[in-house]
Amino acid sequence: MDILGKKRPLNTMEAANIYFNLRKSIAAKGIILGFQQVTKDKKVHKFMSDALNLCNKQIGIFSSILHEANLHSPSLLDTKVTNSKTAPFSDKLMLFHAGFMFNLAMVYYSNAMAASMRVDVITHCEASILRDLKLTTSWGNIMIERGWLEQPPEASDRKELPNN
Repeated sequence: MDILGKKRPLNTMEAANIYFNLRKSIAAKGIILGFQQVTKDKKVHKFMSDALNLCNKQIGIFSSILHEANLHSPSLLDTKVTNSKTAPFSDKLMLFHAGFMFNLAMVYYSNAMAASMRVDVITHCEASILRDLKLTTSWGNIMIERGWLEQPPEASDRKELPNN
Protein backbone atom coordinates (compact mmCIF):
# COMPACT_ATOMS: atom_id res chain seq x y z
CA MET A 1 0.00 0.00 0.00
CA ASP A 2 1.34 3.44 -0.82
CA ILE A 3 0.85 6.71 1.06
CA LEU A 4 -2.25 7.41 -1.04
CA GLY A 5 -3.88 4.22 0.22
CA LYS A 6 -3.58 2.15 -2.95
CA LYS A 7 -1.88 -1.22 -3.34
CA ARG A 8 0.48 -0.93 -6.28
CA PRO A 9 3.63 -2.55 -7.65
CA LEU A 10 7.05 -1.30 -6.62
CA ASN A 11 8.27 1.64 -8.64
CA THR A 12 11.79 1.59 -10.06
CA MET A 13 13.28 3.73 -7.26
CA GLU A 14 11.79 1.48 -4.59
CA ALA A 15 12.95 -1.70 -6.32
CA ALA A 16 16.43 -0.25 -6.90
CA ASN A 17 16.81 0.86 -3.28
CA ILE A 18 15.63 -2.50 -1.98
CA TYR A 19 18.01 -4.31 -4.33
CA PHE A 20 20.90 -2.04 -3.33
CA ASN A 21 20.20 -2.55 0.38
CA LEU A 22 20.03 -6.29 -0.19
CA ARG A 23 23.41 -6.29 -1.94
CA LYS A 24 24.83 -4.27 0.96
CA SER A 25 23.39 -6.69 3.54
CA ILE A 26 24.62 -9.72 1.60
CA ALA A 27 28.14 -8.26 1.39
CA ALA A 28 28.04 -7.40 5.11
CA LYS A 29 26.89 -10.94 5.91
CA GLY A 30 29.78 -12.45 3.96
CA ILE A 31 32.32 -10.23 5.67
CA ILE A 32 30.87 -10.79 9.13
CA LEU A 33 30.65 -14.55 8.58
CA GLY A 34 34.39 -14.56 7.89
CA PHE A 35 35.14 -12.24 10.81
CA GLN A 36 33.05 -14.28 13.24
CA GLN A 37 34.95 -17.50 12.63
CA VAL A 38 38.35 -15.90 13.38
CA THR A 39 37.66 -13.52 16.29
CA LYS A 40 39.33 -14.35 19.57
CA ASP A 41 37.53 -11.92 21.93
CA LYS A 42 34.28 -13.41 23.31
CA LYS A 43 32.36 -10.12 23.23
CA VAL A 44 33.51 -9.41 19.69
CA HIS A 45 32.48 -12.94 18.69
CA LYS A 46 29.03 -12.42 20.24
CA PHE A 47 28.68 -9.09 18.44
CA MET A 48 29.54 -10.80 15.14
CA SER A 49 26.98 -13.51 15.89
CA ASP A 50 24.31 -10.88 16.63
CA ALA A 51 25.31 -8.98 13.48
CA LEU A 52 25.04 -12.16 11.42
CA ASN A 53 21.55 -12.82 12.77
CA LEU A 54 20.56 -9.26 11.94
CA CYS A 55 21.91 -9.57 8.40
CA ASN A 56 19.89 -12.75 7.91
CA LYS A 57 16.76 -11.00 9.15
CA GLN A 58 17.24 -7.96 6.88
CA ILE A 59 18.01 -10.18 3.87
CA GLY A 60 14.88 -12.22 4.50
CA ILE A 61 12.63 -9.18 4.80
CA PHE A 62 13.85 -7.32 1.74
CA SER A 63 14.17 -10.45 -0.41
CA SER A 64 10.54 -11.27 0.33
CA ILE A 65 9.44 -7.82 -0.91
CA LEU A 66 11.22 -8.42 -4.22
CA HIS A 67 9.90 -11.98 -4.49
CA GLU A 68 6.33 -10.80 -3.89
CA ALA A 69 6.82 -8.46 -6.86
CA ASN A 70 8.21 -11.38 -8.93
CA LEU A 71 11.65 -9.76 -8.96
CA HIS A 72 14.83 -11.68 -8.21
CA SER A 73 17.12 -10.99 -5.30
CA PRO A 74 20.92 -11.12 -5.40
CA SER A 75 22.76 -14.33 -4.54
CA LEU A 76 24.32 -14.87 -1.13
CA LEU A 77 28.10 -14.89 -0.75
CA ASP A 78 28.19 -17.49 2.03
CA THR A 79 29.89 -20.08 -0.16
CA LYS A 80 32.71 -17.64 -0.93
CA VAL A 81 33.81 -17.51 2.72
CA THR A 82 36.65 -19.96 3.41
CA ASN A 83 36.85 -22.13 6.51
CA SER A 84 40.08 -20.50 7.70
CA LYS A 85 40.53 -19.97 11.44
CA THR A 86 43.50 -17.61 10.97
CA ALA A 87 42.55 -13.98 11.55
CA PRO A 88 43.78 -11.69 8.76
CA PHE A 89 43.13 -8.64 10.94
CA SER A 90 42.95 -7.74 14.62
CA ASP A 91 39.65 -8.04 16.49
CA LYS A 92 39.78 -4.25 16.82
CA LEU A 93 39.91 -3.70 13.06
CA MET A 94 37.28 -6.34 12.30
CA LEU A 95 34.91 -4.91 14.90
CA PHE A 96 35.49 -1.38 13.63
CA HIS A 97 34.62 -2.37 10.06
CA ALA A 98 31.57 -4.40 11.10
CA GLY A 99 30.22 -1.48 13.13
CA PHE A 100 30.96 0.94 10.32
CA MET A 101 28.91 -1.17 7.91
CA PHE A 102 25.86 -1.06 10.19
CA ASN A 103 26.25 2.67 10.84
CA LEU A 104 26.40 3.27 7.10
CA ALA A 105 23.46 0.94 6.50
CA MET A 106 21.24 3.28 8.49
CA VAL A 107 22.00 6.05 5.99
CA TYR A 108 21.07 3.79 3.08
CA TYR A 109 17.83 2.68 4.73
CA SER A 110 17.00 6.34 5.35
CA ASN A 111 17.56 7.10 1.69
CA ALA A 112 15.32 4.19 0.64
CA MET A 113 12.68 5.34 3.11
CA ALA A 114 12.74 8.92 1.80
CA ALA A 115 12.45 7.77 -1.83
CA SER A 116 9.57 5.37 -1.22
CA MET A 117 5.86 6.03 -1.33
CA ARG A 118 4.90 2.52 -0.21
CA VAL A 119 4.08 2.32 3.48
CA ASP A 120 5.32 -1.27 3.80
CA VAL A 121 8.74 -0.35 2.39
CA ILE A 122 8.95 2.71 4.64
CA THR A 123 7.99 0.61 7.66
CA HIS A 124 10.58 -2.08 6.89
CA CYS A 125 13.30 0.55 6.41
CA GLU A 126 12.40 2.26 9.67
CA ALA A 127 12.41 -1.06 11.55
CA SER A 128 15.78 -1.92 9.98
CA ILE A 129 17.22 1.39 11.15
CA LEU A 130 16.02 0.71 14.70
CA ARG A 131 17.50 -2.81 14.68
CA ASP A 132 20.80 -1.44 13.33
CA LEU A 133 20.77 1.30 15.96
CA LYS A 134 20.42 -1.28 18.73
CA LEU A 135 23.32 -3.29 17.30
CA THR A 136 25.56 -0.26 16.83
CA THR A 137 24.94 0.75 20.44
CA SER A 138 26.35 -2.63 21.45
CA TRP A 139 29.24 -2.05 19.01
CA GLY A 140 30.01 1.35 20.54
CA ASN A 141 29.96 -0.05 24.05
CA ILE A 142 32.45 -2.79 23.16
CA MET A 143 34.70 -0.34 21.32
CA ILE A 144 34.72 2.07 24.29
CA GLU A 145 35.11 -0.73 26.86
CA ARG A 146 38.18 -2.05 25.04
CA GLY A 147 39.64 1.46 24.61
CA TRP A 148 39.35 1.18 20.83
CA LEU A 149 37.15 4.23 20.40
CA GLU A 150 37.71 7.67 21.86
CA GLN A 151 35.04 10.16 22.76
CA PRO A 152 35.04 12.90 20.14
CA PRO A 153 35.68 16.47 21.28
CA GLU A 154 32.58 18.22 22.57
CA ALA A 155 31.43 21.81 22.38
CA SER A 156 31.89 23.84 25.55
CA ASP A 157 28.98 23.79 27.93
CA ARG A 158 28.29 27.54 28.12
CA LYS A 159 26.18 27.08 31.24
CA GLU A 160 29.18 25.66 33.11
CA LEU A 161 31.61 28.46 32.11
CA PRO A 162 32.24 30.97 34.91
CA ASN A 163 30.69 34.41 34.57
CA ASN A 164 33.11 37.28 34.06
